[in-house]
Amino acid sequence: MKIEKKENLEYITFDNLTETGMVRHCFTTRHGGVSTEHWATMNMGLSRGENMETVRRNYRILADAVGFTMDNFVTSQQTHTTNVRQVMAEDKGKGVWTERGYTDVDGLITNEKNIPLVIFGADCVPVFLLDRKKKAIGMAHCGWMGTGKRMAEKILQAMMDAFGTDPADVTAAIGPSIGKCCFQVDAPVVNLFKENIAWAEDIIFDDPSEEGKFKIDLWETNRRLLAEMGVKDIEISGLCTKCDQVRFYSHRGMGEKRGVMAGVMELI
Repeated sequence: MKIEKKENLEYITFDNLTETGMVRHCFTTRHGGVSTEHWATMNMGLSRGENMETVRRNYRILADAVGFTMDNFVTSQQTHTTNVRQVMAEDKGKGVWTERGYTDVDGLITNEKNIPLVIFGADCVPVFLLDRKKKAIGMAHCGWMGTGKRMAEKILQAMMDAFGTDPADVTAAIGPSIGKCCFQVDAPVVNLFKENIAWAEDIIFDDPSEEGKFKIDLWETNRRLLAEMGVKDIEISGLCTKCDQVRFYSHRGMGEKRGVMAGVMELI
């Protein structure tokens, strides 16, 4: 993992994805855009209440810096589902330059080149998947609900079904998000994990600071879900968004008055 800087822009990249030479990718930070007020400065969210043209300027800044195909961004429409959409050539621009025309999509997959797939986060876990052999990618938004409902597994299965992906050929990355240091939950969240994940006890811990509260390791949960499917190459950023609110937006830390970061990847 590297923290990249180009002038005022700061973003995260993953060594394992970069080394393939097959994708452009990044996870944005708060720094380097033109947003103001509580969105400052690199808000990538198009439904946070900020002027749309301001947010589009942030997309242009990012495209210029990283090399993303400017006109072709396709975004998720996140509602904490496990729904995955296969992105085709006719989807180019949806969510940034044109209306999406779809809802309730927390995962995007494609085998089309030069279409940057975009998911959003401000504590939720961004998961990047690259099938090196079939030349396909996936991007997943895995909040606590998505993680508890095995979203990482489901998007990988969608790639297997659509493209014939073999998990052994997948390079994966788990981006900046809330760490177990800060992800305090109560019984209903714990119960969701226990209902859906046989080894939930391995990633749930009592929180000694408050009775009846727990901590959950979302990074390890998503890593293990992928590993159990057969993915061997998994890089984890290890950066907690709530701990570092200078660099990242954090829902737990800031509430609703904030922007969001974007995880972006395109085949080249």
